[in-house]
Amino acid sequence: MRQARIYHYRLPIQSGVFVRDQRLAEREGLVVELSEGARRGWGEVAPLPGFSQESFAQARHALIAATAAWCDHRHVAMTQLPPSVAWGVSVAQAELDQKLPTEATFATVPVCTGDPDALLQALSGPSQTPSPQAKVKVGEYEVARDRLMVTTLLEAIPTLTLRLDANRRWRPEQLSQFWQGLSEAHQQRISWIEEPCADPLQSLRCAQQLGFPLAWDETLRDHDDSELIESEYASVWVLKPTLMGDLASLTSWIDSAKTLGKQAVISAALESSLGLTQLSRFATWLTPDVVPGLDTLSIFAHQLDRTWPGAPQPLAPLHDQPLIWVNTL
Repeated sequence: MRQARIYHYRLPIQSGVFVRDQRLAEREGLVVELSEGARRGWGEVAPLPGFSQESFAQARHALIAATAAWCDHRHVAMTQLPPSVAWGVSVAQAELDQKLPTEATFATVPVCTGDPDALLQALSGPSQTPSPQAKVKVGEYEVARDRLMVTTLLEAIPTLTLRLDANRRWRPEQLSQFWQGLSEAHQQRISWIEEPCADPLQSLRCAQQLGFPLAWDETLRDHDDSELIESEYASVWVLKPTLMGDLASLTSWIDSAKTLGKQAVISAALESSLGLTQLSRFATWLTPDVVPGLDTLSIFAHQLDRTWPGAPQPLAPLHDQPLIWVNTL
């Protein structure tokens, strides 16, 4: 007999977080719990405002319909569901079927959003590897400031490599000014620049002309031009499962990246600790040689149902969250 429950959570955000220039005061999402006999599985459904194609209301409606169909043993067409719903339902099914490995490294890359001292402190901890990595958000300030911050970090830690994310904020001339202002030695320690320009074609032309490693994120979801997406100048694909679909679809993206000689990187979309631990398991399983981008838990005041190792926030049990749907027996 199949049973299911859907919980609705609201987690306050500790500090001012802006998503698409809109302040995010809390993170709202759903958790679906599937059970069949003694087996159970959970999945988080949390569309990200400003990024997800579906609203929270649309995700809730689709999740209830998909869960009801699952309980009745009807086929659930994952590719027809909103991406966040497809991801959450497929992960819950994978947990129930014991197909999502439990092993996780819980490794992640610390993020610097403007305070290099805070990042340097985080990178100086005893748990850091001999070849540390970090991610730096660029493009929000003037180019000179971004270049100074990057240079300061690279000079402070000689073995550090950086992932840069411009969130499509740079014009081509700003990108050129930034890259050409770095020394060749520092350029070689930039793992990639993610989505530098608003127009992906401009990003691609700049990568070809300047020689920096380019990473796609939004472009993977916004465009179906295979020539653009698969270009040899875009060497990295940043995959956000909550924004892209079910587990099978993400596995296909990873397989395609490997076939094309690209690096696939699993990245978070501000999921709760429950979702982040599942993303870590997924990344450890299918991209074991790449540290995922999951350093987003610090914005939350609480963890949800499952704890991230070493995280200080108190745990909010799932059963304390409002139950919005349960199938009738």
